[in-house]
Amino acid sequence: MKNEPHFSDFILLPEYFDHSGSLHGIGHTYRVMTLAYELGNRLSLIRERNLAFMAAFIHDMARKHDGFCTRHGKKAVETKLPVFKDLFLSNGATEKDIPEIAFAVHYHCKYFQPSRKHPYFLTLAILKDADALDRIRLGENNLDPRFLRFPESHHMIDYARDLYRRSGEKKINVLNIYGNFKKDIFGNLMNE
Repeated sequence: MKNEPHFSDFILLPEYFDHSGSLHGIGHTYRVMTLAYELGNRLSLIRERNLAFMAAFIHDMARKHDGFCTRHGKKAVETKLPVFKDLFLSNGATEKDIPEIAFAVHYHCKYFQPSRKHPYFLTLAILKDADALDRIRLGENNLDPRFLRFPESHHMIDYARDLYRRSGEKKINVLNIYGNFKKDIFGNLMNE
């Protein structure tokens, strides 16, 4: 990872998604990207933060439905990663980082938990915790803190709740995270 991603490059469009459902669509994806970025900051894992952010961008794009599914991660690696690889490379990822992004996307929806010593564990764990934190959108009882991997993730539950509340069900088509992030997680998005 060479540098910070340019957030304005990561614009999600409906046509990127194989399924048009709202549970795993644009709003969810932007929240997972935001949560991954913030969790990586809290962990001081900048490289893994950036890779998890990129993985979050495509993690649910290959879903065929909003129900339980353990195959869409692998499908996203096969069909979406090739489409967005150049975006990731132009935003600081290196060729050596692409397999780590692929690993995180592939396994984010599986029960598989690699050893903490696995070289890609941190990127996957950041993505999985960010995705889990956005389960708050499904109701208070859908986020089980016992499954979160980092103590910092437990401290982000209220943050995730507020992020969901503030993002609402609006169509989000611009990502402006750290320009105004500490003031307003979605910057001007709330004004649309």
